[in-house]
Amino acid sequence: MEKIVINELIKKYDIVLIEKHLIYWYLENNELDLKKSLVLSKFMAGFKPSQELISLISKIKKYDLKQLEKYLELLIPRQDRKVNGAFFTPTYVVEFIIKSISPQANEKCLDPSCGSGAFLVGLVEYFRKKYNKSVKEIIQKNIYGSDILEYNVRRAKIILSIYGLINNEIIEETDFNIFFQDSLQVKWSVKFDVIVGNPPYVKYQDLTDANRHELIKKWDTINNGTFNMYFAFFELGYNLLNKGGRLGYITPNNYFTSLSALPLRQFFQRKKCISRIIDFTHKKVFEAQTYTAITFIDTNSNSTILYDKIKDSQDCEEFLISANGSANILNDLTEKKWRLYVSEEQENIAKIENIGTPIKSLFKIAVGIATLKDEVFLVDSKNEKDGYIIKTTENGDFEIEKEITKPVYKISKFKNQDEISNNTLRIITPYVTNTKVPKPIPENEFQKKYPKCYKYLLSEKIKLKNREKGKGDFSPFYVWGRTQGIARFGKKILNPTFSKHPRFLYVPQEDAYFINGYGIYIESNNNEMTTLFDTQQNPIIQEKNVLLLQKILNSIVMDYYIRKTSISIQGGFHCYQKNFIEKFTIPNFTEEEITEIDNLSDSDEIDSFLIKKYQLKDPIPNRFS
Repeated sequence: MEKIVINELIKKYDIVLIEKHLIYWYLENNELDLKKSLVLSKFMAGFKPSQELISLISKIKKYDLKQLEKYLELLIPRQDRKVNGAFFTPTYVVEFIIKSISPQANEKCLDPSCGSGAFLVGLVEYFRKKYNKSVKEIIQKNIYGSDILEYNVRRAKIILSIYGLINNEIIEETDFNIFFQDSLQVKWSVKFDVIVGNPPYVKYQDLTDANRHELIKKWDTINNGTFNMYFAFFELGYNLLNKGGRLGYITPNNYFTSLSALPLRQFFQRKKCISRIIDFTHKKVFEAQTYTAITFIDTNSNSTILYDKIKDSQDCEEFLISANGSANILNDLTEKKWRLYVSEEQENIAKIENIGTPIKSLFKIAVGIATLKDEVFLVDSKNEKDGYIIKTTENGDFEIEKEITKPVYKISKFKNQDEISNNTLRIITPYVTNTKVPKPIPENEFQKKYPKCYKYLLSEKIKLKNREKGKGDFSPFYVWGRTQGIARFGKKILNPTFSKHPRFLYVPQEDAYFINGYGIYIESNNNEMTTLFDTQQNPIIQEKNVLLLQKILNSIVMDYYIRKTSISIQGGFHCYQKNFIEKFTIPNFTEEEITEIDNLSDSDEIDSFLIKKYQLKDPIPNRFS
């Protein structure tokens, strides 16, 4: 409700005017005299409340100081929204980070991207309660802030001034150590014992060329492609720590695995500075679609990282109360991708990855085709008349020669194996595909051989030319957006990129394409792999055992493995990309075991058989719980 009201206010009124009314309404409701504070009276000078605005703000329930800080944080000018990259940090997260770091009475504490002051207020409260210090002394001696936006600095000072009034203390402008500056560009002359915060999450694409150049020139952690600005704030924070100093940030958790974060992972492994990670996985801490973790670093040389991961049954606040940490050996982490586990998972994952042969060594795993305009190329053979497939668009009804199409499977569409056999989707394939390197059918030949399809594609020419914002090289105009997979054929097991549970579906049609997922190719003679592995050593690669392979991939073992090693998005959808499944191994089955599992159809019986074969230990969850 509060956010809706704030957003409505932003549409109608000047942001500074809204800011003043929010502050005025808070002071009125709490009977605080702004005239006592020069900081407040200077900002509110000449202010006259608007009854219309007060009426709208009064719809928000009576708010405390932390809620006021949240509302001010929401007042972001449109031009700053991308580059600000700020999200309001919930109080329970602020308190958890500060309590975990446990600042000492005389330590200097910094938030290098302080926003409207959530962490600064949290620090003041901490020092007051633990050390019985005055608000004024804490602000003078213990807390420091910095922000790239001048109005954030002003707001942080206002919030802390109000905090002083609440405690019958007058905070002067000269008491503050909060600075309007770009923390990543300024030359710091002081170091700190404690650094906390929620640094800005600003993507490479949202920065100007000048910003990118300056950042890349200065920071080692952002020199690998499309970085995020928060990478550099980790490096800054570590560099600003005194010996024995501690840092706690809440940031996105994609730095564990993303390619762009490789330099950041290398930095962490080189410095051995991470002590603990609290991973919220796909649970939302912020209202925005951002998956987060709390990371603690220090100046010690840490050989292990304590790791906690939220359970599906937990909410975020409950999770922080129960988090206790499982040791992950730093030297066991690979720079390419960090895979962190809680203790009870570590032995099981090691067994799954070492008991047999990795899938990547047994089969070709590949992505599907990519046209960049599927709606143009996809046709449905259900709509067939007189040997032509009928395609209806806003331009009319068109006949498509069936022989210019091939079957295609849109993996995300299928829920089970039965639906695979009912597939009627086909795709216009304007290529000569019987060569190792596929070539587009020349335009004059295409027009002569498939005149009806050519007429249809001509009606979609503008759409096709506008792929990749018109910057792509599509010649002839009807080629697919990417060349991947055009000449790749064979029987295959398909899986979607994201799924709540394993959904590996067998497609025996060798000439069929697929989109929106991955394919594990079953070579009839396994030409590519027979030189590496004897089929007698691991009979799973024999074509006759494809349904056995499918049972293993759809088992609780794969479900468990992906839940523990992959990334997740909101709703509990886990990622089944190649790099997350390729280390899953297939054990060497005896002929007797193959016969036994072939005869099993009940999923629980298959799972029990495979748990025993993989030698897994409890706790293994109930099937797809």
